[in-house]
Amino acid sequence: MIKRIIYLMFAAGIMLSACKNNGNVAQTASGEEETETVTTASAETAQSVSLATDSLVKPKGILPNPEDGLSGDAIEHEVSGNWQKISIYAEQTGNDMSIMDVFTAIVEVYPAPQLLEAWYALDDNTAHTSQGRFVYDENSEFISGEWPDAGEFANNFALKAWKLMADGQWVIGLVYKRLWDGDDGIGVYQNLMFWTYDISDQILRPVDTEDRFLPDYTPERGYVVFHKDNDNLDFEEGADPDLFWKWNGYWFESSASRE
Repeated sequence: MIKRIIYLMFAAGIMLSACKNNGNVAQTASGEEETETVTTASAETAQSVSLATDSLVKPKGILPNPEDGLSGDAIEHEVSGNWQKISIYAEQTGNDMSIMDVFTAIVEVYPAPQLLEAWYALDDNTAHTSQGRFVYDENSEFISGEWPDAGEFANNFALKAWKLMADGQWVIGLVYKRLWDGDDGIGVYQNLMFWTYDISDQILRPVDTEDRFLPDYTPERGYVVFHKDNDNLDFEEGADPDLFWKWNGYWFESSASRE
């Protein structure tokens, strides 16, 4: 019997499942910063390995094909252990923050199949076809993908940037929902991740959950949803409207308890 499982990978800095190493997705290189180990993302393999705390990953600029993306098992385990503790260098092609440049860097470091498929579709690459529907809104700094034919277990993702009050400062959020036959059975898994991003150094840094409160899944809230025309955190599937998460220019003011 199919059972519904919610897997929130980034919650209060705690990894919710054990980490398995199936191979390498990064090769260590010498770094100039004392507090960060600089690594280089490798597009030759689609596996991941735990990296040292305060690592900085620099993408090489080469993305694998969607069919060579990370396995569901790797997304469930290795990614959940990696992205809480590494930063990503997201080089900008212009003077302003571009959500597509950020998306490209994230996809190379974490080549999840849906994200790869969306990247190639948005890049208008005719060599790759997709059944997904995609939104790329530069004005709202928003990218999303939806595969509606899966019915109740529809796969989807959204990437969104929120502008902080400080000049050049951003918060980048990624929510990734997919159907996967994981360790606990077949179900829907939701991966949620936030980074801070400063245009001056062009580095995505994992949000410190001691400083910023993240939403845990509850049946009253449902799945987290990002909308391009709404800066708040929204929830689907019968979310309680009293459980609000409003953007205040620094983070999300919430009626939810931290307890």
